[in-house]
Amino acid sequence: MPSRSLQNHKCLRHWLFVAYCVLASAHLSAYPQTPLKNPEVLWRERVEPLLDKACLKCHAGVRQQGGLDLRSLETILRGGGRGSAIVPGQPSASRIVQYVSPKSDNPMPPDSKKRLNTDEIALLKEWIASLPAPKTKLVPGMPTSSTWLAEYMESYRGALPKQGAPPANLEPSAAIDWMLQADWKRDKIVPARVCDDATFVRRLYLDMVGRIPSREERKQFISNPAPNKRRSLLTTLLESNEYPRRMRELFDTVLMGRPSEQNARDRAEKGWNRFLEDSFRVNRPWNETVKSILLARSLETQNRGADWFLAEKENRHQAMAEAVAPIAFGVQIQCAQCHNHPLVWEIEQRHYWGLVTTFNRSKNVATEKGLGVGESAVGGFINFANLKKESQPAVMVFLNGKSVPEHIPSANEKEVDSPDLYTVPPAKEGQKPQFPAVPKFSRREAFAEAVTHDNPRLARAFVNRMWAYLMGRGIVQPVDQIDSRHRPSHPELLDWLTADFEKSGYDIKRLIQSIVLSRAYQLDSALTSKTPPRPDTFARSIEKPLSAEQILHSLIVATENRVEDAALAPIERNFVTTFPDVMPENYNPSLQQALFYSNSPILNGLLKSAPNNLTSKLMLQKSAEVQIKEAFLTVLGRQPDATELQQCKLLLSTQSSEKGIRNLIWALLTSAEFQVNH
Repeated sequence: MPSRSLQNHKCLRHWLFVAYCVLASAHLSAYPQTPLKNPEVLWRERVEPLLDKACLKCHAGVRQQGGLDLRSLETILRGGGRGSAIVPGQPSASRIVQYVSPKSDNPMPPDSKKRLNTDEIALLKEWIASLPAPKTKLVPGMPTSSTWLAEYMESYRGALPKQGAPPANLEPSAAIDWMLQADWKRDKIVPARVCDDATFVRRLYLDMVGRIPSREERKQFISNPAPNKRRSLLTTLLESNEYPRRMRELFDTVLMGRPSEQNARDRAEKGWNRFLEDSFRVNRPWNETVKSILLARSLETQNRGADWFLAEKENRHQAMAEAVAPIAFGVQIQCAQCHNHPLVWEIEQRHYWGLVTTFNRSKNVATEKGLGVGESAVGGFINFANLKKESQPAVMVFLNGKSVPEHIPSANEKEVDSPDLYTVPPAKEGQKPQFPAVPKFSRREAFAEAVTHDNPRLARAFVNRMWAYLMGRGIVQPVDQIDSRHRPSHPELLDWLTADFEKSGYDIKRLIQSIVLSRAYQLDSALTSKTPPRPDTFARSIEKPLSAEQILHSLIVATENRVEDAALAPIERNFVTTFPDVMPENYNPSLQQALFYSNSPILNGLLKSAPNNLTSKLMLQKSAEVQIKEAFLTVLGRQPDATELQQCKLLLSTQSSEKGIRNLIWALLTSAEFQVNH
């Protein structure tokens, strides 16, 4: 947790820079390695990075010399023209060991500077030796059959150490703790203490409604003697009007990216913001929300505005495909546009163009009810070429293994568009349609069915995203790269949460309750030992930088000002421009942000004395000590320590009343303690 000691008053305007550096460096601390317990962990933490450094330039993705792909155990076993590169359990019989040996006639890699040293070769041998022997003998040098490979991978996964399922009678939050505690016990990790009420109430308000609690809200919660008050507060916030607004702020950016000024106005005017807020307000199942986004049909009132997700892409079908992949499959697919993904073996070029094909019959159309996204019943057949310049037709085949069959017309076959092919036909020439066209066979509808039912990837992507938002990082990190290259830190936990989310009917509030009421969410961020646990153990709370919206709403609450809704939009735009990141993988405070705090007329305006705001209230206090304590309680929710009290008294004694109070509040607002959810 950031330091709570204020600097000498001469350095107050520089404290922000120091605080930012402290915060940024916290993410760069060295963490001990997790003990290696099985070949999967050995591969993930040691072998895969080794091969990445030495071998993947020539044996992965686009360039697979000898047909050999070294990106995963499965591709290594599949091997190249001479079969598997390894024999599980037999390092000396494995060709990869023979080739990297310095005694080889043709040592690999060719670049002598990248060749493996003795310890690295020993590591490779250790990994191969740890692999379970196959039930059916593998003949070195012979091609590997798909049947053998499937059988071995099934037996391999079955042989890996299993955590086991939590008892069936546990509540979801207790099940989460059961699985995390099993990992902590295995790895001899001592988790942090459960946080106090002051920390919890601040954390929960920021996560659920996007602002710190007011002084009265904090006091009311802390003084409440009820044993279940944390659960009760969560229920209250989930039912508040601020919860759907906060979720809209979050998922607008997650789904659509930070908007330009014009796009921000469009999202509000075209109903997109209202659609998102309404979906979270009524706790609409996530798969239904996604289906509405993909169908982009505004006939039903509850879907009004959903079509803007596709409409904003302005007929750019590749942009549509690239935006949909993280939602439906939890992955980024841009790297598979020109060739199979260079690092993630399961993402192929055909998957990229299969998604593009899904949307390339779609087109924005102006209707009597506004802009919509129509869809043609014919056309839209495309070919794509790989790096070998081999052309092949794009068909609707997807990453979850599903596909949508469709007749592809021959070169001499001419398609004829007809109203009979539509449930909502296109308008006649020269007329404005009442609604966008909807064909009887809709590619978007077929795709929506394929990804919103019986598609664990959809649930997994959302669960991982929500876990990252609440816990500070995903079980898979980065959150939108749930692939063979980025494995979960707690695979059994992610599997359990995914299955539970599906079984609940994609109930978002239930998922949030499960995570928030767990002991893991409620852990303190303070260190309990000199060697802190790694962030991916979730053994203590991870500090989360506030988003632009959280900062703005919290500044208004902390300074006790009133800002009318009409005046809030342009102010929020200013904050979004300055603080664009939402759930950043790595937090890097910028000079622009520091200058904003030093010179912003918005912040200076909030600090000016106004009726009933914090500055004016503090000016009415006669004692400097009371002023300081009131400022700390209102802004940070705690009392100052002795050093802080002394330094702040010195500050107030050397400046005029209002100037000193404004500088005091400014120092608290720009501190790392205020800028972080901890």
